[in-house]
Amino acid sequence: MSEKVWTKAATAMIAAGPVPMPVNDTLIELLRTILSEDEAAFIHIFTKPSLNMAEIRERCDMGEEELASMLDGLLHKGALMVTTSKSTGVEVYTLMPPFPGLFELTMVRGEKGEKEKKLAVLFERLFEELSQMVQANYDNVVEALKVIPPITRVVPVECEVDVKGEGVMPLEDAMEIVDKFDTFAVSHCYCRHHKDLLGKPCEVTEEKVNCLTFGRSARFMIDYGFGKEISREETKRILKECEEAGLVHKFFHEKNDLERDEFAICNCCKCCCGTFELYYRGAAPMQTYTSYMATVDRETCNACGVCVDMCPMEALSLGDDAVVIDVSKCIGCGVCSYHCAGGALALQRTGIRQVFVPPRRLG
Repeated sequence: MSEKVWTKAATAMIAAGPVPMPVNDTLIELLRTILSEDEAAFIHIFTKPSLNMAEIRERCDMGEEELASMLDGLLHKGALMVTTSKSTGVEVYTLMPPFPGLFELTMVRGEKGEKEKKLAVLFERLFEELSQMVQANYDNVVEALKVIPPITRVVPVECEVDVKGEGVMPLEDAMEIVDKFDTFAVSHCYCRHHKDLLGKPCEVTEEKVNCLTFGRSARFMIDYGFGKEISREETKRILKECEEAGLVHKFFHEKNDLERDEFAICNCCKCCCGTFELYYRGAAPMQTYTSYMATVDRETCNACGVCVDMCPMEALSLGDDAVVIDVSKCIGCGVCSYHCAGGALALQRTGIRQVFVPPRRLG
């Protein structure tokens, strides 16, 4: 019976997220490390990803005090997230999937104890097993992944880049997006912290505290100790430092819907960050929304190679006398144009589009 409890909990958590993965021994061990068996059994009530308090009470027979204690424990462990609906004012509890979700909230505090080190190893093993699964069934898996919508939107790092004379459009500028909100939280970058725990520090930046959340999500991060409240000005300062370091701004929208507000931003590097790393290790496609494409002025380009080294997607290569852009891999992040000293690279506005680059085929 005990094994069924953990299997059902793992199944519910996978169903709550966008990334398909098997229920295996690694995932079960990971959940056992984070949750108690009672907490795992409680998770079974989440037959859909989000429930309000009335729905939770209908699905369990706990008293008020016991239920409050259960929810509080799961919230502090990062297995649940709670936000208040803007339309109804009702609190909604959302079950976190293994990735993205539980991984981030487990690593985001930057803790370095034995438990965190064990979790880092287990998550690494889980990602490797995901890679093996994808590689073993590559063609079928890639076709299935094409129907899953992206969970991120890339916004160019250079907010003043000129795009055919129109400039970056409103709400496609990271600083303007920040201006929409009043509450901000900063946390450890969970991906870089995960790599630190594995003894593989970031090769791009030494700064680790630059994961940002906004609005209702920021309030959750602050209230449950996952992040620290900061000002709008401090948020913008962090974003600027990330641009200087060559990091990619990836925004997350509520319910993965571009019509809804952004709630968080990752400042991503090629060597640590989950979406890039899973792509390079053949476990997942690079899949994102973007509105821009890099272009090169071949007359101006001196083929110095700086952009080739900095491109997180390896979409640039050196031709005979200028950089060559593989448009199928370009995510419109602007890192190349921002760091091009000669001004040979710029962004061309494409309108919102989906980028889907299949995971690397290994071996």
